[in-house]
Amino acid sequence: METFSVEPDRCGCRFEQHAPAHHRRLVSLEREPMTALVELIEMAATWDEIEYGETEPVIPPTEWIAFAEDHAWMDGDRVFDALVALASVAFPSRSRRLAAVTSLQKTAADAVPRALATV
Repeated sequence: METFSVEPDRCGCRFEQHAPAHHRRLVSLEREPMTALVELIEMAATWDEIEYGETEPVIPPTEWIAFAEDHAWMDGDRVFDALVALASVAFPSRSRRLAAVTSLQKTAADAVPRALATV
C-alpha cells in the first residue's frame, strides 16, 4: 500500500456519509493511535455481543480494510496491517473467524493489484 499525505477528517467518502463520527475516529488512527486502537480493539472483541450502530451509525469490522484502502495515510502499510488484524478479532467462533479471515485475505489480495495499478 502506498504512503500518502494524510487527508482531512472530512473527505466525503461513502464511509463518512454513512457514519461520520465513527469515520473521524477511524481516521484518527495515526494521529491518536492509542485512543483509536483501544476503541477498535474493544469494538472488534465485542462485535457479536453488543448491538453497535443503534444510537450512532458505525463502520463494521468487515469494512475496515476497504476503509483503509479508500483513505490516504502517512504510513498506509501500517494502518492497513492494523485494520486487517483488528477486523479478524471481530469473529469469535472458529468457523466464523476462519470465514472472516479468508474473506479479509481475499480483500487484501485484491487490494494489492489495485494499489499497484495506481503506481
